[in-house]
Amino acid sequence: MQRKGFFLLALICGLIAAGSMYVYLNSLTKNSTTVLKPLVIVKTNIPARTVIDASQLVVKDVPSHGYPQGGYSTIQNVVGSVALLNLSAGDLIVSTMLERQNSQQNTSNGISTGSTTALTVPDGKRAVAIPINLVSGVGYSLKPGDHVDVLVTMDIKDSSANSQAVTVTSLAAQDVLVLSVGESIGEDKTKGDATKSHTLALSVPQAMAVTLGSEKGSLRLLLRNPANTDIRQDTPINGYVFMDTNYINNYK
Repeated sequence: MQRKGFFLLALICGLIAAGSMYVYLNSLTKNSTTVLKPLVIVKTNIPARTVIDASQLVVKDVPSHGYPQGGYSTIQNVVGSVALLNLSAGDLIVSTMLERQNSQQNTSNGISTGSTTALTVPDGKRAVAIPINLVSGVGYSLKPGDHVDVLVTMDIKDSSANSQAVTVTSLAAQDVLVLSVGESIGEDKTKGDATKSHTLALSVPQAMAVTLGSEKGSLRLLLRNPANTDIRQDTPINGYVFMDTNYINNYK
């Protein structure tokens, strides 16, 4: 009889222990459940200083405990913003990466922030559209975010009354950001030599030089490697350089 009492007591203690363990493990399972939160991720590469489109973005669920500060949960909150740096597919987007348009006027000074397109223009620069054809535009291979040099070729005549004009080629601007590549100019857009409008971010002196070259001569763009930021000090050249017997060594 005494053994049965001990056995019953042990069984009750075992059940209590098992129940307590079950409750404990169940609470751990609930606490370990990961809470997810939507986060906007880059779907396709986005060049710096370009307006972000919805097709370039995607939303993925990420653990809320690791959610980045300044992250966006909806694509609508990002569309129309300007990327301040080059964004690659898979990058997450936070507020410090973007420059957003403010449609409201600044109440402190009454100055409007302007359009989203204006926000793509870097500080100290001006957006200047220039006509470019297939050859001068590097075969129409330029994309927004690329950097180019601008060559100007034009006839220059000195102050002498009887002097003849000399054709000169010079670097009018270097390491210039391409803001946009426009549509073909003119009715027939099927021709391979159709002229297109390319918009560049130029300083005011560069804009004046490039505009003069466009009006009085011709332009040609030189596509740069993004890692190459060198600024050259090349002397403008004319046809007489080919008369130099040491031409090959001087112009490499």
